[in-house]
Amino acid sequence: MKYLGGCNQVRVTDRFPLDDRQTKMKQRVLLLVLLGTAVADAAPGTSVVAKLSAEYRYGQTFLTWQESPVPMGTTFNVYLSRSPIADEATLAEAKQVCRWIEPRSAEDWTRDKGNYGKGRVRDAATGQIPPVPDPLGYIIREGAKRLDPTSGLHVHTVGRDEQGNGYYAVTTVLDGREDRTIVPGENALRDPVAQKCELIRPIWQGEGTAAAPDSGKGKALHLVLHAKGNRPACKYIVFGDSTHAWREGIPFMFDVAVRPDSVLLLPSNTMYVGRSFRRGIAAEGDIRGIWTFWYGSSDKIPQPEKIEKGTPTNYSERRLLFEIDWVKRFLGTDPNRTYCSGSSMGGCGAMSFAFRHPEIFAAVSAHVPIVAYNDGDEKKGVRLGWHGNSHRLVSFCGPLSLACSDGMPLSKRMDSTDFVLSHPDDLPFLIIANGRQDTSIPWHNNPDLYRALQKMRHGCRIAWNDGIHSAVANGLPPDFLEWKTTHLTRFALNKSYPAFSKSSANNEPGNGDSNSGDIVGYINRGLNWTDPKETADRYEVLVGCGALVNDLPLSVDVTPRRCQTFRLPPGQTCAAANIDAAGQTIQSMPLKADRWGLVTFPGFNVTGPEGNRLILTKSFP
Repeated sequence: MKYLGGCNQVRVTDRFPLDDRQTKMKQRVLLLVLLGTAVADAAPGTSVVAKLSAEYRYGQTFLTWQESPVPMGTTFNVYLSRSPIADEATLAEAKQVCRWIEPRSAEDWTRDKGNYGKGRVRDAATGQIPPVPDPLGYIIREGAKRLDPTSGLHVHTVGRDEQGNGYYAVTTVLDGREDRTIVPGENALRDPVAQKCELIRPIWQGEGTAAAPDSGKGKALHLVLHAKGNRPACKYIVFGDSTHAWREGIPFMFDVAVRPDSVLLLPSNTMYVGRSFRRGIAAEGDIRGIWTFWYGSSDKIPQPEKIEKGTPTNYSERRLLFEIDWVKRFLGTDPNRTYCSGSSMGGCGAMSFAFRHPEIFAAVSAHVPIVAYNDGDEKKGVRLGWHGNSHRLVSFCGPLSLACSDGMPLSKRMDSTDFVLSHPDDLPFLIIANGRQDTSIPWHNNPDLYRALQKMRHGCRIAWNDGIHSAVANGLPPDFLEWKTTHLTRFALNKSYPAFSKSSANNEPGNGDSNSGDIVGYINRGLNWTDPKETADRYEVLVGCGALVNDLPLSVDVTPRRCQTFRLPPGQTCAAANIDAAGQTIQSMPLKADRWGLVTFPGFNVTGPEGNRLILTKSFP
């Protein structure tokens, strides 16, 4: 069995039939062996890396080079210096800015679906597996031609202490041994590149039409997180810095769609890990990219033997923050109207990322998400919905007990119930649906989250049924589905809304067993309101019942959230009144702001289909 190095590494074996590209690769391997092109056989004074060049744009220096074919396992290191790197002595004085760069790094590996996700899926109609596409290089400057996919590329993000002229060199590593030979003009720059620290930018890959500056002016921004599966190769590529992946320069991708009333941000959750990562993270075979469930990976992912002692790092979340920031700045979307939705793995991301950024998101829709990661209860098992789901993270993050990049154990960091209970401040309004028979998303974690949302008086609308993973949506009523779509955009960071809890019409989710509680149920279904009116001294909102008209009269606790002008310091009182459709006061009481400045009208009665008006006015003790 032989191997060919680089981004096109394939295992050559006679045990399985080869497709056209594999046949070509096998022939190339045999040719390389005959030609003796291994690094160890290179002639003295020559370098695997040749014609190194550099160009600077928008906070990044783009290094490209030609490279000789090399054996499996070969990687490259990049060095930076203020002065020329002319020999091993000056190399020793230079700063290593990156390692683990694989051969043929200029190839856009996202073009081949076999490199990530579910791979090249067999066509249901023809039964054929799509052919391997011809390799394409990245576009590193808008309007330029694609790079030679057999060449090398590294993109270095310039640090504040690296501004000014810089000299670069690239060395070769095989079997842990670095060839530190320097050949100026080949693997080392003769002339410096002028560089500075600036905001980096995504690069349009020349397909379709690029989004025009300010084309999203004043529009809502909707982040859509995909489920497990392949997204087509995206229009925008970002060569990330060291915060975006386990090494700098690893590209991530996204699409943007500008609509008449909104902008869609469509990112890919593919984390490049490279062929040097030989861990069983795919169902079978080698892959170059993994799913991270929209969180991230271990910082030791290129060294599988160290993952269990590494640091789970939220690289994917940092990428999303970059993409959101760029879209807002470049397209000019309304910063008060940013939303997130996702299903399955996308729903997981909505809970683990978007729900934790109330400064960005006005509302979040999470369909059949994982809300916490653990080993479940082996005694109860799948039959009662208590199976574990830790395997979703541990293969690329390490054990759930590891301290992650923000210091807390990974299990706690990814536990939405724990997060809700520790965050009394305003959160994005949450719309969530789950299924009791969902073996992909264990049911047992959900009831505690539902209760936590109610306890902490957060805005939410919850549904569950007895569906399996793919069938939950089919069992949701139209009025609930509207909240997942059209009603999602009624929320804004600069607009208040009433949060409901303890509604007398709520159903009971049970104790976590899939046969405990109401089999089909809702929390806050049907409750509705008109936009609140508020001043510094008065707050007014009309609360109605919508689909719950048959449950009238009902009672519910009402907590004004995201107040803009009507704000109470902890301990201050206000007068509260419930006015019915006839203009009669049917309830009144003084309310005192709690330690977080929240006031809650307990047991607010909704007595008719026209709704009841809650009025709060400031008073002083």
